[in-house]
Amino acid sequence: MRNLLRAEWQKMVGNKWVTGFLIWVFPAGAFGFVTIMTLFALLSPEFGDNIYAISGPPLWTNAFLGPWDFANNLFGRTFLLGFTAVTFAGEYQWGTWKNIIPRQQRYRLIAAKFINLGVLILLAFSLMSFILGFGQMVLTRIVDVPYGPELTSDVLRQFLSDYAIQATLTFISVFVVSTYAALSALFMKSILGGIMVGVGISVTEPLVFVGSISLANLFDNTIFLHLARFSPYYSIENARAWINNDQALSWFGSFFEMFNEPAPADSLSFSLLVLAGWLIVGVGLVLYLFQRQDITT
Repeated sequence: MRNLLRAEWQKMVGNKWVTGFLIWVFPAGAFGFVTIMTLFALLSPEFGDNIYAISGPPLWTNAFLGPWDFANNLFGRTFLLGFTAVTFAGEYQWGTWKNIIPRQQRYRLIAAKFINLGVLILLAFSLMSFILGFGQMVLTRIVDVPYGPELTSDVLRQFLSDYAIQATLTFISVFVVSTYAALSALFMKSILGGIMVGVGISVTEPLVFVGSISLANLFDNTIFLHLARFSPYYSIENARAWINNDQALSWFGSFFEMFNEPAPADSLSFSLLVLAGWLIVGVGLVLYLFQRQDITT
């Protein structure tokens, strides 16, 4: 398994153009942004005076945590879905899987791809986080504004806890979405098809609430609203609400108020467990289908 992991890693990072434009673009973009902002602050005193005039002094906790949210919006997801589609569907289009993979070893290959994909995502967004966090520190020193909060043991402990949870949330949620592209790649055997299906599902995910409200009104039963709590979209948004605001998702409660029923305040653990369940089912389905698939056609 170690040799297979190494081989898959070399295959992924060896495709420099694909990895560069779809994965390393995140830390590279962060570095470019920090560099440009720093140069403007050094060259223009007025820019330095006005840069934080509207938003106020930044917080280093937000600067380090913020980049992880980027992976959960549609723009960031599109890059990651594209890379997933290339990773899986590319094997079909390039003919590298045909007639060379023993059936009993297939699950190892898929597992190696998912493991390396996860490591790349964590590495890329960790670099992006550190670049923006420390870059913001340099910028605040130049323009002479505070960079709070004050570093104490309690603040550091809370930050490390939030950082670990945020990274875990990003890891799980990106993997859940990536299984969409992986499954479509297995069926369509097309990079473009994998990207289109993955992005399409990501775009339509929020519509689960429209459907749940319509069914709840049609049958006058909130069971459909409760079912929406187990969707990946709700779980991601509820987990983000706990991380950013230390409370459950607030706007979901308005749906239950329409039926004079209090909304359940789902915990962070609940949402993470739901996402973990989707992850296990998604990856397991990919492994099962690929194990049974005829790749010689």
